[in-house]
Amino acid sequence: MIKGEKEKINKIITVSAMIIITALFIGVIFIYMPFLNRNKSLRANIVEERDRNVLIGKIRALGKHLKVYSQRLPEGRGVSWLLSEVSDMASKEQIEVLSIKPENPEDKGLYTKLYVVMDTISTYHQLGRFMSKLESSKKFLKVESINIKKLDLVEGFNKETSRFKSFDVKSHLVISTVVLKE
Repeated sequence: MIKGEKEKINKIITVSAMIIITALFIGVIFIYMPFLNRNKSLRANIVEERDRNVLIGKIRALGKHLKVYSQRLPEGRGVSWLLSEVSDMASKEQIEVLSIKPENPEDKGLYTKLYVVMDTISTYHQLGRFMSKLESSKKFLKVESINIKKLDLVEGFNKETSRFKSFDVKSHLVISTVVLKE
């Protein structure tokens, strides 16, 4: 080949290579880089959306739990309701209620904590069933404290004149519940 034709072919190859390199450079800058940035932002959006969905799921689960618990909190009921509820449970277990009286309620902001103090005579089994019914009732009832003595250890107990047996127990219970304010 002739020297002039070789130079012409080399010039064409050089110009073509420069055009291809320039086109690739422009393609990388104007096409690939924006796509890469958009891809990163899409990934960030996907992660953010996934976190949002997890949070929504947790909120829904808490909402279901809240519905269950809100049904267990009596709304706007007073001490008379608690006195009635506790004495009904005691009578179902054939527990002799010596005294039952309300204590001062505690204001806890959105709810009020009510207390009832009761003195009873029963067998251990009756007392155990009564406490079990209290603690597992549909409403939040809780035995805050209990003090138990066998009747033969109670001052003034006479087993000959009493209708109770000496192995029955005298108990002092403090029972509480929480009620929503109206």
